[in-house]
Amino acid sequence: MRDWSESPPESRRSLFPPAPTGSVLEKRRHALASASGPPTDALQTIWNAKGSPLIADAGSLGAACFELARWAERREHRQTAIEWAEIAARIDPENPKFANLAGRLNRNENDYERAEIWFKRGVAFARDQDDKVELIRGHLGYGRLCTELGRLRDARMHLNTGSRLAKKHGPPSLAAEAQHDLCALLISHGHYHEAEDRARRALWLYGKTHRRLPYFGGDVALLFVLEGDYLNAARILPTVVRLIQQPSVRTAMLALNARALAGAGRIDDAVVARTRALKMLAKHDALEPLTRWHLADSARLAGDWNRADEEAARALEAATAAKDRETAKHTVRLLDLIRERAPALARPVRSGDEGFRQFFRLLRERLSTWSPRRARAWRPPWNEWAA
Repeated sequence: MRDWSESPPESRRSLFPPAPTGSVLEKRRHALASASGPPTDALQTIWNAKGSPLIADAGSLGAACFELARWAERREHRQTAIEWAEIAARIDPENPKFANLAGRLNRNENDYERAEIWFKRGVAFARDQDDKVELIRGHLGYGRLCTELGRLRDARMHLNTGSRLAKKHGPPSLAAEAQHDLCALLISHGHYHEAEDRARRALWLYGKTHRRLPYFGGDVALLFVLEGDYLNAARILPTVVRLIQQPSVRTAMLALNARALAGAGRIDDAVVARTRALKMLAKHDALEPLTRWHLADSARLAGDWNRADEEAARALEAATAAKDRETAKHTVRLLDLIRERAPALARPVRSGDEGFRQFFRLLRERLSTWSPRRARAWRPPWNEWAA
């Protein structure tokens, strides 16, 4: 397909044989019989191009490559998916859908430079063609790329643009996801006031059964802890822990709960939560740096300075080994607080903040009634959404 896309039309007759040989046909039959449910129409379109290269259509060939990329992605053949997605974007170079898929797949494999090139193309062509679906997809995908790179200004611009467009032209929960992602990035950069504003916007837009709602609750709880509002964090974290089934994330949430409880002065309850977190960490250590960071601060807030120092050192070691620069950065700051014997933050005064009370009441209500089984599927073209 790369040869076809890069060759001038007048050269294709000599480059591609007019008809496949018997051995080639046998290999194709074997390929179809061996693979698990490949899109046979897409394969046939590609094989037809070899037989009739002069009349092959770039649009249908690009669509066939796109289908094969999605098929490979669903089966976690990641490099194969990238190859087909990039070929689709080369064959039909002004199709924003193909460019956005290539951007997302490269981003998920941490090839950020290639991903950025594809997302730029996706956004530009979608804007030129007034394709609102792909324009939203491009901005949200590009925004998440910038989030992973820690580029706050660019992430804010793309996620806000994608959020506005999604609110106007697509499902509101897409706008909610964008505001949620921006909230998490702002938390990481220490912009807590703006992060809380984004959290409020996200909650108003999230559906009652959205799959990300428990994770959103965990991010909001972390924001509360970092602001010094340990009591309100401790009020929502037990529900978050109960709802999240992913073992490594649940372990981190247990550790965060221990941190909130210690900050709220409930030391005995914090010890119980810490013990549960350590038991789970022994089996599920995918988020060990984050979990130990929470546990280290839990010990600091409880006044157990030796344990806090030991746990923070282990968190930094785990973060360095995992190349988790974000957690390593926060752990270094925590080590300074531990060695300075810094006390807990003062709880923020929210008594006159009616907006916060409404936000917190709605958050608790949404978490207490959340059930993914009631979620409704999105309608096309949003039903297979991925940014």
